[in-house]
Amino acid sequence: MIPKVKTGIAGFDELIGGGLPENTMTLVYGPPKTGKSIFCYQFLQQAVKDDEFCLYLMTDYNLSQLEEKMMSFNWLIHEYFQKEMLYVLDIASGSIGATQKETHTFKTSSPQNPTEIISAVIDDLQYIYQKTHHFRSVLDSTTALFSFNSPILMIRVLKSYVMRMKVAGGTGIITYTEGVVDSQIETMLKTIVDNIVHLDGGKIDVEAMVGCDNVSANYKITDEGFTII
Repeated sequence: MIPKVKTGIAGFDELIGGGLPENTMTLVYGPPKTGKSIFCYQFLQQAVKDDEFCLYLMTDYNLSQLEEKMMSFNWLIHEYFQKEMLYVLDIASGSIGATQKETHTFKTSSPQNPTEIISAVIDDLQYIYQKTHHFRSVLDSTTALFSFNSPILMIRVLKSYVMRMKVAGGTGIITYTEGVVDSQIETMLKTIVDNIVHLDGGKIDVEAMVGCDNVSANYKITDEGFTII
């Protein structure tokens, strides 16, 4: 029996046999505005409910915006962050040159400097690994990273990221906006993850999942978040 990590998404965990396979990396991809980030917010909210650590990398919004987006669904993460269970790497602020005070649970980086990003990830993993060998990770999203860097370079960086997360015991989600890079790069991206989930705005397709058949279902975004219908 493969241990599972709940996503917190109503109906989806049941669809895939109880949750994402533990210690695997899942690619959630699709066109813009199809719910990829909300999928990540819900995964983070489940970490709060389960009292699990989470390493969260964001390229399209900063920590304050993440809190606002979570609050729109009545999901509160401020206390969770204050308890030092949420480790944040704010790449969005780095993209505009904004500077903020860093701590061991909050760092900023630049999308143009993937080496610095991996270095920050390693630092965070060292702190997390001292406390737990079971945690969640989110990278939302890879789209900006591909925009600022050579796609081949980013594939290598993402391979390193996935490897480090799994060695440390993480179960993670990576998001990507379909069509940003050519099909060959997209294929390479899919080869470095364990599970692949596609969203089109109304249908969720599980294209690959460890220990699970390929399945699909309809979904919608409600005031309670991402919901299977």
